Amino acid sequence: MRRPGEGLIIQAAHNMSALQRLLSWLLTLLWWLLWLYLWLPAVAFACYLIWGREVLPVSIRALDAPAHLTLLSEYGLFIALFGLCLVLWSRVNYWRFSGKQQRSRIPDVTLEALAADLGMPPAELCNGRAAKVAVVHHCEEGGIAHIETVTPLPTAEQGQQH
Repeated sequence: MRRPGEGLIIQAAHNMSALQRLLSWLLTLLWWLLWLYLWLPAVAFACYLIWGREVLPVSIRALDAPAHLTLLSEYGLFIALFGLCLVLWSRVNYWRFSGKQQRSRIPDVTLEALAADLGMPPAELCNGRAAKVAVVHHCEEGGIAHIETVTPLPTAEQGQQH
């Protein structure tokens, strides 16, 4: 019986050896710790603003707090403006294109154009398309040399007899 997600590599830990699982777990832990370490100054500054003293082992000087707040407000304003621009852009495009079909049907390729592109006679391509089983023989360069019809499709008359 197949387990859910068995085909997905990311959920196939049962296919890994114990050493591979341990290494994967340790690397995941290392990257999470690094990610948290990168957030340490921001968390320390937030703790300083909340409790008014250093809580974490990151140096925050009280004299630098106004400069940090100014920089934080500038970043916040910048992020808010970018977010507003993205929301406005999406709304304008929604209003502009709502209710309109943007995609048109691609014209069908003719049998002659396809045969010319493949470098083969249209009759041979037509026979290959009308086969139930066909073998495509390729040349050295990878193109189609010819198509061999092994089992033709039954005609309408043959299909009614069965």
